[in-house]
Amino acid sequence: MNIRIEKRKISVEEYQTIRATTGWDMLGDSVVSQGMNNDLFSVLAFDGDKLVGIARIVGDGAIYFYVQDVIVVPEYKGKGIGKMLMSEVEAFLSENTNNNSFVGLMAAEGVKEFYYKYGYSERPESRPGMYKMIKK
Repeated sequence: MNIRIEKRKISVEEYQTIRATTGWDMLGDSVVSQGMNNDLFSVLAFDGDKLVGIARIVGDGAIYFYVQDVIVVPEYKGKGIGKMLMSEVEAFLSENTNNNSFVGLMAAEGVKEFYYKYGYSERPESRPGMYKMIKK
């Protein structure tokens, strides 16, 4: 295994391919295109020519930053690829955040321990996180 990291925009095809490995609902190509074009930062991991992981940062680029789509292809989990991706994410945040910038993320079930290593913590019950999904 020879993992190569690329810091660049993720193509629609790349995103759709890796998202399909998650079991999440699929999105239309035009929606994905707009999303990929509007992110602040994205990083991809390849094993040879095979895309095996991605991570993105979205937000306003000053006050709010959100770590999104940290995805590693299932057969590559546990091989350090998530750590490689998060290293790039954290380097970007270190260079581009400001005093009191907020960095958020929503972790999938069973992976919160992974994010603790990078200084993330759960919101207290007195300040619950909330979300809303739009269905059309």
